[in-house]
Amino acid sequence: MGKGSFNSTILTKSSNSLDRANRVLLAFATALFIQAIIVLIYINTGSEIFPSLHRISILLGGSLSAGGYVQFITIFCFVWGLLEIRFQSRKNRFERAYFSTELLPEEEHRVIGETEINKIRLRISQYLQQKYSEGQGEDYFLLQIVKKACTKFRANQSAESAFMIVESQSRINRDKSESRQSGIRYLLWAIPSIGFVGTILGISQSLAIANTGDIDLITSTLAVAFDTTLVALVLSLIMMFSYHSLQEATETLHHDIEEYVIEHFINKIDVT
Repeated sequence: MGKGSFNSTILTKSSNSLDRANRVLLAFATALFIQAIIVLIYINTGSEIFPSLHRISILLGGSLSAGGYVQFITIFCFVWGLLEIRFQSRKNRFERAYFSTELLPEEEHRVIGETEINKIRLRISQYLQQKYSEGQGEDYFLLQIVKKACTKFRANQSAESAFMIVESQSRINRDKSESRQSGIRYLLWAIPSIGFVGTILGISQSLAIANTGDIDLITSTLAVAFDTTLVALVLSLIMMFSYHSLQEATETLHHDIEEYVIEHFINKIDVT
């Protein structure tokens, strides 16, 4: 296993990815662009000429004076959430790329002695130091687990202790991934909540004009009020599916890392 095969593997650099502030700005710009298109459709389609298209534009918030700003906020949160999910999915792919770096010997009957374990640890330490010096502050879940297992084995010459550190570090990595998805969970809660707020505002507005006796105006106001909740619920369903797919991929990643280290490192340690 040469050093070149480890460092020459093409890995996606995560340092050039959007940070959270840029993702928020991108989500805002995207939502603004979508809202502008919806408003243009609303303006250029009359209820008599294109009734269905006109109604859809109202549903999506084309009439800003009738509460369309609520749909804009909902769409903004939805796009932001999808960008966060995409970012976390990209990090998972980045971590998974290390499975193909020949980090550990994968031959079935290969054993690893103390000398080779020290070499593996040294190579990982040098690689991580280089990456951190370049400003690539990634988690490197697989590399960190192997490095700590090597350190633990070197300290007490026990494969069992190395296995215990693999298990504990794997739990820590899962917790890290879970905590970094807290923003997505907040947005999942916020989207339907914003829709309900829009409904309450619409109902309040319809009650305020109830004394006018204009039934058409009251019913149209109520329709817009319930549109906000409908849009929010539909978008939250889409985002919920994407989020659960991310959770499944993240859990699978950590299981695969733990299994890989046990199979190709812990089970191959030569303690004689």
